[in-house]
Amino acid sequence: MKHTTAATDGPVVEEKGSALFIASAALMLVSLVVGGTSRPLNQLVIALAALPVLYLVLVSPKRMPLAWTAKLALALLGLALLQLVPLPPSLWTALPGRDLAAAALDGAGLSPGWRPLALDPGAAAMTLGTLFSPLVLHVAVCRLGWTDTRRLLAILAGFALVSALLGIAQRLAGGLALYTTAHAGDSIGLFTNRNHHADLIISGMLLLSALVLPGQLRRYRLVLSAALVVLALSVIATTSRFGITLAAPATLVALLVVWRPSPRQALTLGAAAVVGALALFYVPAFSAIFERFGEVGDDQRLTMARDTLVAARAMWPWGSGYGSFVPVYMAFEDLDMIQARYIVAAHNDYLQLLLEGGLAGLLTAFAGVVAVALLGWRMFTAAAPALAWGAWGVLVLLMTHSFFDFPLRTGALMAVYAVCTAATYTAGRRLPHR
Repeated sequence: MKHTTAATDGPVVEEKGSALFIASAALMLVSLVVGGTSRPLNQLVIALAALPVLYLVLVSPKRMPLAWTAKLALALLGLALLQLVPLPPSLWTALPGRDLAAAALDGAGLSPGWRPLALDPGAAAMTLGTLFSPLVLHVAVCRLGWTDTRRLLAILAGFALVSALLGIAQRLAGGLALYTTAHAGDSIGLFTNRNHHADLIISGMLLLSALVLPGQLRRYRLVLSAALVVLALSVIATTSRFGITLAAPATLVALLVVWRPSPRQALTLGAAAVVGALALFYVPAFSAIFERFGEVGDDQRLTMARDTLVAARAMWPWGSGYGSFVPVYMAFEDLDMIQARYIVAAHNDYLQLLLEGGLAGLLTAFAGVVAVALLGWRMFTAAAPALAWGAWGVLVLLMTHSFFDFPLRTGALMAVYAVCTAATYTAGRRLPHR
C-alpha cells in the first residue's frame, strides 16, 4: 500500500507496506548482532540479509524518487570504485608511493603489468563491498513512512538497552565476551571494541524516547529514566574515555526530552545531573575506570595520526587504495612504536580516508560532514520532532568519534548510521503531522 504526501521536495510516493519494514528491521538486527566485528564471515551474513531488502527496493514503483543522501553515497562509491580500474604499467609505476611496490615486483622477477590504483585490489574490493548492506538499508528506510521509521528507531533503542544489560553483566563477571579481544572484561556487548559498544549505548540514550509514543512520555517517565540510568552505567562499564565523556551530555539531553521541564526545572535538572556525575568519581567501584583518564598522555593515537599523515603525503593525491592501511602504515610506522600487535586502523577515520583514498577520500570526508549539517538545517526549517533530532545527534556522535577511532568500519554502527541518516532525511522532507 502506498500514499502520497506533500514534501519539501515536491510530491513523493511513500512506502507503507509491511514487507519492506520487516525486511529492513531484519537487516538492521542482523547487522547489530553479527556486525560487532569485521570478520569476513560476519560481513557475508550481513550482505546476505541485505538481498531481500534490495529485492523489495528494486520491485517498488520506478517513480519513487531516490533520496539525495543515497545519490550522494552512490556517487562517492562510484568514485571509490575507480581505484579498481586497471592502469598501464608506465602510468601505474609513475604514481606516488608505487616505487617500493614496483621494486618488490622487480626483485621477484615479475612485471608490474596492468594494475589498478589500489595497491591491494582484493582488499579494496572487500572494503568497498562492506558498504553494500548499509547503503541498501538506507535506501529502504528512506522509502518508509515516519511511523515505520520510528518503529525502527524504537527497535534500535531497545537493542541498545539489552546490549547495555549484557555489558554490565560482562563487567561484573569479568568475561562473557563473544569474541577473543583485548577488551574482554569490559562492557563490550556483541562488539570486539569497547569504544564501539559505548557508541551504540549512547545512540540508545539519544533514541530512548522512541520506545513510547509521544503522547505517553508523561506516563512512562520513571521507566525511561530508569532505563537511562542502566544505559549510563553500562557506558561507564565500557571504560571508554570518549564514551564516558559524552555520556553525561547525552544523559542530560535524554532527560530533557523525557521530562520536558520548564526552563527553571531544566536548570535544576541540569545541576542535579552534574552533581550526580561528579559524585560517581567518589564511588570506589568506579575509581579504576576513571583512572584511565590519567593515561591520556600515554595514548598512541597522536603518534598513529602523525605516521598516518606521513604515509598519506607519500601517497598523495591518489591514495594507496581502500583496505591497504595495515601494510602501508607498517612501511611508515615509527620504529620505536612497533609492538607484537600490529595497528589495524589509524584510529582517525578522516586521516585513514586521506591515506587510502587520497583526494577522493578527502572529498568523501568533507561531503559526509556537509551532508549531516544540511540534514540538520532541513530538519530545523521543517520543525522536526525531538526523536529526529536524537537520530541526528547519533550521526554527530559517530562522525565526531571518527576523529579518535573507527566506529563506521563496523557493520553494526554502519547500520545505525544508515538508519539514523534515513530518519533525519525523512523528518526533514515530509510534514504530515506538524
